Amino acid sequence: MTNRFRAVVEACSPRESLAWLRIGRGRVAARLWPGIRKGMKVRVRIEPGEILLFEGHPGRTSARNVLPGHVRSIRHAPEGAFVTLDAGFPLTALVTRRAVAELGLRRGSPVFAVFKVMAVSPEHPVRARARLCLVGVRGTIGPDRIDFLRAIRRTGSLSAAAREFRVHYRTAWMWVQGINRAWGKPLVARIRGGRGGGGASLTPEAEAVLASAEPPQR
Repeated sequence: MTNRFRAVVEACSPRESLAWLRIGRGRVAARLWPGIRKGMKVRVRIEPGEILLFEGHPGRTSARNVLPGHVRSIRHAPEGAFVTLDAGFPLTALVTRRAVAELGLRRGSPVFAVFKVMAVSPEHPVRARARLCLVGVRGTIGPDRIDFLRAIRRTGSLSAAAREFRVHYRTAWMWVQGINRAWGKPLVARIRGGRGGGGASLTPEAEAVLASAEPPQR
């Protein structure tokens, strides 16, 4: 899950090395990038793991984005908890379940979201696409199975990934077995128990594998 937004550039300040973006009813500071200018319509993303949550104002900080808001929803996943806030626009942070408990977060809780300008990245639509294969010790993992791994990572659930690909759970589980067999080591692990009722999660090696399968940045 990634925060993706359409924004309008309200101001650019080379002296401060940042730009101000209007997203919904909120205002976000972003880094300057080549070609950015006032009045420009842009698309940006903010990774949930880059966002810190505070129960009160953090005080003086180097982070330029300190946004007050309140909790709209909390979704538990194997890797933690996705906390969605209303900060003038929907903003999702990824934190640990322990953090949720220690901060006493629940629907309606007031909270501050804090993140650096470097966490706000521009997205540029391109027509060209690269489709890669992963070569394991016992076989090849094709582009469709790579997309399936991404779906498991995004949903934290084998059932949800199966529904997304419109296949039966048994078929999805056979895909997982084939992926693990081709790579020679488990890339997908089952998670049992917990408030979310268990699910599926990528192993650390799988996360590294997917990172290597991302198209090169230009």
